[in-house]
Amino acid sequence: MKKLQQHEWVFINDIIYFIYENEDFLNERNSFLSYISLLVPNDFSVFHLVDRTGEHYLTTPTVYVPGKKDGKSPKHVEAINKYIENYENEDYGQWLMAMGKRAVYRETDLVDAQTMKDTRYYNDTYAALEIKYSMQVISSYNNEFQGAIVLGRNGSHGDFTGNELYAMELINRHLSLRLYKEFHDDAVSHDREFSQATDLLFILAEEHKLTRRETEVFFKVVKESLSNEDICDSLCISPHTLNKHLNHIYIKFGVNSRSALMHSVMSAVTETD
Repeated sequence: MKKLQQHEWVFINDIIYFIYENEDFLNERNSFLSYISLLVPNDFSVFHLVDRTGEHYLTTPTVYVPGKKDGKSPKHVEAINKYIENYENEDYGQWLMAMGKRAVYRETDLVDAQTMKDTRYYNDTYAALEIKYSMQVISSYNNEFQGAIVLGRNGSHGDFTGNELYAMELINRHLSLRLYKEFHDDAVSHDREFSQATDLLFILAEEHKLTRRETEVFFKVVKESLSNEDICDSLCISPHTLNKHLNHIYIKFGVNSRSALMHSVMSAVTETD
């Protein structure tokens, strides 16, 4: 069993408190990395979030370099962005991200140092930053990848120790949960707003006595902002039939165009707020 010193437990408790109590945690990742550097000394660190667009695994990296003003370094930011664009698929821990597995490990635990040094991935990222050793922290919760932290060291500190890995494992449990809640709460909030907007449109359709088919067209125009052609394809109706429905909707709302209909709906939303 790993044994941590009393001061290390104090640091860990303070960091966990910061994770949960900072309301703007995602925008305070630089401060978070600075606290981590006090617990686990390093020469460079980066905190990625999951890319929910699906284009990459990682996005919006926050870089921290101890000793630099505000912890920033253009050279490090450039190297990290190059990694995301060109070398993400060569990352030996990518399968953990894909599987949604939480993990903390040294890169040397997965691949020997010489093999690593022979790759362009290493030479364009770690070597460019004079990093010899790295620790990877993969944050996941409910089998969903949430983000990743990389801590890097040059040769002076030596490789990361078992106790340092253990300390980051303890922190990562809480970090994974906080990131999950951060993204999940955003999704819940978005779904709630989406549901409220849907309810309001149904109320407007009912108030203006739209038929069932007119209501379908109304939603396609106002909620989905589809073109006439797309609406026809979606509802399997002809342009002539669509124009007939649109004219009926315009008459019932007292308008004469799509833009005027949108303005009428937005006015109703504003009055509701």
